[in-house]
Amino acid sequence: MKFIKPLSLGKLTFSKKGIETVCFGAFCFGILFGAFIAHSITTESKFNILLFGLFTVPIWIFLKPILKKEITTVE
Repeated sequence: MKFIKPLSLGKLTFSKKGIETVCFGAFCFGILFGAFIAHSITTESKFNILLFGLFTVPIWIFLKPILKKEITTVE
């Protein structure tokens, strides 16, 4: 059974694995964002955007080569 079909957004076409990779990256981003918000609330400190970025950027750096293979441009 195929539940996920290739998705076209403008000139970009996302394969099934590309969609799953973007969803995984967004899921990890959301977990980190929620954890940082919960930490700032419980410790009554400010949200540290630099530390959040330090943990978020490596996730997308790791996923970028996978996304390059799975997203194609239609001309």
